[in-house]
Amino acid sequence: MVGRKIEESGPKFFQCETVAGDGIECEREVGDGKVEKTAKRAFVGAGARVLFYPTLLYNVVRNKLQPEFRWWDQIDQFLLLGAVPFPKDVHRLKELGVEAVVTLNEPYETLVPTSMYQVQNVKKP
Repeated sequence: MVGRKIEESGPKFFQCETVAGDGIECEREVGDGKVEKTAKRAFVGAGARVLFYPTLLYNVVRNKLQPEFRWWDQIDQFLLLGAVPFPKDVHRLKELGVEAVVTLNEPYETLVPTSMYQVQNVKKP
């Protein structure tokens, strides 16, 4: 594969090239002569970023139009489970007794800065 070396640390390396129609394809040496193709991983990530805001808008509209579609649900006395909170939700979460928020989102999907949680004394580990 013709390309350029992107990263080097010990015996592992990344080598990428532009592939017509498919964008960039990379290979990574993982040891013992094994090579892992990371060809479309970048495209999946880019696709997720592109689709995040349209799907967020869809879910917000759906939440407004369908009463059975709730943004979050109380699972038990101490646990709420739901979608990504908006900045306007931080005060409401504190009123509900939320003391900590755990997000399982990509950084670009986090709509509330940590400082807003700190102002309300809500932990965000």
